Amino acid sequence: MTSPGSRIAEIVDGIGLSAEQREEIRRRLEACLDALVRAGATERDERIEALSTRLLQAEEQLAQAQKMEAIGRLTGGIAHDFNNLLTGILGYSSLLKTFLPENSRGYEAAAYIERSARRASELTRQLLAYSRRETPTFRPVDLRRVIEEAIGILSRSVNKNVEIHVDFHHPQEPVSGDPGTLLQAMLNLGVNASDAMPGGGHLTFSTSTFVSDGEVYLNDVLVPEGRYVSICVADTGSGIPEEIRDEVFAPFFTTKAPGEGTGLGLSMVYSCVRTHGGFVRLVSSVGVGTTIQILLPITEESGDAVEPRAPEPDIARGTETVLVVDDEEIPLNLLCDVLRSLGYTTLPASSGEEGIEILRYAPEKVDLVIADRIMAGMDGIETLARLRAIRPTLRTILCSGTSEAEGIPSGAVPDGFDDFLQKPYERETLARTVRSVLDGRPSKF
Repeated sequence: MTSPGSRIAEIVDGIGLSAEQREEIRRRLEACLDALVRAGATERDERIEALSTRLLQAEEQLAQAQKMEAIGRLTGGIAHDFNNLLTGILGYSSLLKTFLPENSRGYEAAAYIERSARRASELTRQLLAYSRRETPTFRPVDLRRVIEEAIGILSRSVNKNVEIHVDFHHPQEPVSGDPGTLLQAMLNLGVNASDAMPGGGHLTFSTSTFVSDGEVYLNDVLVPEGRYVSICVADTGSGIPEEIRDEVFAPFFTTKAPGEGTGLGLSMVYSCVRTHGGFVRLVSSVGVGTTIQILLPITEESGDAVEPRAPEPDIARGTETVLVVDDEEIPLNLLCDVLRSLGYTTLPASSGEEGIEILRYAPEKVDLVIADRIMAGMDGIETLARLRAIRPTLRTILCSGTSEAEGIPSGAVPDGFDDFLQKPYERETLARTVRSVLDGRPSKF
């Protein structure tokens, strides 16, 4: 019979960690074993087997976590290139609209391209936010609009035999939340419900007002006194067995076959709800279906609780000279084209070195520099430092498609720059930012 000490060594040696980490785990386990020496042999073996199981589970979770970390890094890298492409699509579609009659078919087509690029940009931001655990940006949100957008996407992507229904309570009060994150949560719930109905069925999204007196519990969690919006997502699918209901919101838990699910869908929903100060309850019966109820606190904050209002028709223009530095052809050409359409003179530079040469040739001619953060060779930060050496009072704007991945908080201006442009951006956003910097505060340096 294998001794407990040998069994511990066998378990620890099988863990994919460094020698130092395995030695530390072995030392701690042997310390636990020493404490159990006086216990009976049966109890000791049972405890060791339990530790063995927990160690193996921990190893699997570590491998999954490392995989997600790698995916996060990969997503950040892809986002930069993808956002450069989206910048071109979004910017040129916005520019194209200015050349077309507002009621023409061409204008409508350009507007549709613009909306599609904006949705793609939002999806990229959501991927970055989830992979890097970013804090969402809250504002008043009308959940009916979020659910209607989710249903529009689901109706084109889920099993066609699944009938989608809505039951909205009117009037619906707003919640404080991040629309993109809430949309992704609704999509995850819809896809998960559809997967539970491979032969078809009914999927219903409903909303109502819920009032807690401070003595209400959802899945053993106390719901504080207050008013909430209740969202229920119900399906008529296969249901969830009672023995696994407590695990469905755990990261990486899935009942799907290998390769068919990551186990992150419901985990993301739970994380989203808790981040929004909300609560989740699951009710399910095998063979009958599942209902997931979400409570989100109603906000007292005034605001539209709708999508941001359309830009003002009068776009800020100017006649100053702008040095544009970007090593990617599409965003460089777009930025110059849009700035010229607004009346500015542009000096394009395809690298930091070229931008420095342009400024050195005519330092007083340039009124503003717009530089991309990530460039081959000399990046935007180093380019700025070299430009400042030539002209310390130069006003600057930094562009990037991966600000969150670079540790720049949403809405923040990096040190040394007068403002920040998040790719992809629209013509109106660019015009407003450029005019604000040229008319506003002096450069920080």
